[in-house]
Amino acid sequence: MTSWNYFLLVAGLLAACWLIIREARRPKKDRLIARIAATVIAVAGVVLAGWPLYVAHEAPLQKQAVAAVAPAAGIVACDWPRSLATGSEWTVQGRYRNNTNKTVTLRLAGFDTTLDAVAIAPQQDSSFSLKAWPLHRGRAVYRITAMSGSDTLEQQPLPLEVKPTAPLAVLFLARSPDFDNRFLADWLVQQGNAVAMRTLVAKDKYLLRFSNFPEQSLDALTPALLAKFDVVVAQSGAIDKNTRARLEDAGIGLVLKADSAGTQPRPLSLKLRSGLRMPALSTDPGQALPQGNGQLPLVTDSLHRAYVTVSLAGAGKLVRTHLLNTYSWQLEGQSTAYGQYWSAILEAAARKKTTVEKVTFTPAIARVYHPLDIQLETTVTPALKAGGVTLPLVQHPWLSDHYTGTWWPVKTGWQQVTTNTGASWNYIFQEDDWKNLPASIATTAAPASRPITLVRLSPVWWLLPLLLALIFLWWEKKM
Repeated sequence: MTSWNYFLLVAGLLAACWLIIREARRPKKDRLIARIAATVIAVAGVVLAGWPLYVAHEAPLQKQAVAAVAPAAGIVACDWPRSLATGSEWTVQGRYRNNTNKTVTLRLAGFDTTLDAVAIAPQQDSSFSLKAWPLHRGRAVYRITAMSGSDTLEQQPLPLEVKPTAPLAVLFLARSPDFDNRFLADWLVQQGNAVAMRTLVAKDKYLLRFSNFPEQSLDALTPALLAKFDVVVAQSGAIDKNTRARLEDAGIGLVLKADSAGTQPRPLSLKLRSGLRMPALSTDPGQALPQGNGQLPLVTDSLHRAYVTVSLAGAGKLVRTHLLNTYSWQLEGQSTAYGQYWSAILEAAARKKTTVEKVTFTPAIARVYHPLDIQLETTVTPALKAGGVTLPLVQHPWLSDHYTGTWWPVKTGWQQVTTNTGASWNYIFQEDDWKNLPASIATTAAPASRPITLVRLSPVWWLLPLLLALIFLWWEKKM
């Protein structure tokens, strides 16, 4: 508002008050409200006639041009886990657009070995899924390569960090000696896990075994004792309702084994939920478990009958299994399959451990000389260092344990990010890596904004109500 606007406003208010008081003091009180209203309208009309009012006016929209962009060819979408637990399956999924008249082969390779491959037909836009079981530990860079005959059309890096699984503490409860328990306990100990085993050998007499776990009494399964374990593997008759309730309250996983493997076993081809096929195992199809109602199948046969299922049980997980002879894989030399099977089962059942800090990166494809946002979730004093540079942190306005720092990497390859409690790694890509992510089929030029101009509203609009108010006041005074 200008000084002229303020002058008009103050003058109008003073004039309106003076005229309203005069109307109120007139001896003749007929039509007083109408006279006051007409007085206000008249004063407002005078003020608005001198007050510059403007309205926005848009120019006509010009016809927009559409810029056609040739569809990008090659790998136009791709995603993969950046970190993986030891012994887990690794899946690389994406989309390939083959604009050529030849079949293109996508190969997933690492350590000079082709791990998986898939063919993309000519003139096809197809999704793909490549799988592998990384055997190394630590950080590595795999490659996905598009080949047409002997020609390399595209090659992109796939960084992966394989982390060792956190050691588990497993309690075995058995009411009779069990070969499957013994082989599983031996395998767990070889992997660095802690094992405690209680096997009933006579009435109220138990055979105990401890490996990587301090020896103690296992007679009374108190909440304090159970809290020391991540998973309990038990035969149905070896665990009571009270113990199961304690496990559910504490969020400890339970692998519940059936009392019998059936009476008519025959070799069946089994498959894990991830799609990995296992060697044939002698199993009774009549021992298949029900599915649905919260029962998620973990191991099925070719007819989709489930032999291992998982469901929620309080704060933990309940895994039911009718496969009681998996030790035969070990006897047949199928150690890798045995490890893959039990890794999947125990991972599904184990109690989830909370971490003090969590670090995430945005964007997922971090390029050299481009900003990288690092989000830190921590319950301790925040500190963040990336590439040897200490980053200033901004606290989230509503989440007090969330912080964000921005880093401009100057080197490619694996770069370390450290906090007050540990370190993590992130891969920095080169400028020309993954140029087709994301790929656009066509882009339309952004519509040009309409030019907006301000046009002053004509004072004539206020003259009509002003004239009518003055005519009414003149007429009323003559009456």
